Amino acid sequence: MYQEYERFGSGAWDWRFNRNVVANFALSNLRTPVSVRELPSASGVAWGSGLLPASRSGDGYTYVYGVDDSPINKQMRIARVYGSDLANGTWQYHTPWGWTLREQNSRNLLTGIANEYSVSPWGGQFLLLSQDSTEAFSGQINAWTSCSPYGPFTQKTPVYRMPEPGPYGSYWNPNVISYNAHVHQALSSGDTFIASYNVNSMDTRVSPDADHYRDPGIYRPRFFRFVLG
Repeated sequence: MYQEYERFGSGAWDWRFNRNVVANFALSNLRTPVSVRELPSASGVAWGSGLLPASRSGDGYTYVYGVDDSPINKQMRIARVYGSDLANGTWQYHTPWGWTLREQNSRNLLTGIANEYSVSPWGGQFLLLSQDSTEAFSGQINAWTSCSPYGPFTQKTPVYRMPEPGPYGSYWNPNVISYNAHVHQALSSGDTFIASYNVNSMDTRVSPDADHYRDPGIYRPRFFRFVLG
């Protein structure tokens, strides 16, 4: 599952979402896909922000989570495919009234998620973890719970605040941002979760005094542990 982006200018940030695709690769050649299936993309929703495999969903469906993007107040969309074949399976899209085969009829389900997030099974429920997008470049990471993998996700709970971003963050640098928090299910157990997020700088200069040249460690992923009970 891939989100394809395209450039529209020469600037460092001159790129935008283009379309959603499912690509299959052979292990012997990870450079060129064996096949590419274009998915519905007319609504502008970027699918693949998170994925819950059929082996963990409890109902035989693979759930694909998306984002209706905007600078702030990004919104959650949900799709599913029975089984695990995203390339050839029938995609269904969630609405407040049930499931539809038309992506254009899908609806936003939760405000305040990020471009990347995760949904994980937890104690008979499902845990949604995401950076807070109700404010630009927020350092707050929140969790929600639901009785099903398609929501509604409620009981919003702050679980961690990323210390790095912003002029008053740990780098004391307004160019530093953090984003795309999600749980690593394979590293988590019981009520204890391991999550990660990304850190970057908006300083795109190619110069010895540019942020990434002075401190390459800015770009390293960060991990944290949290416990829910």
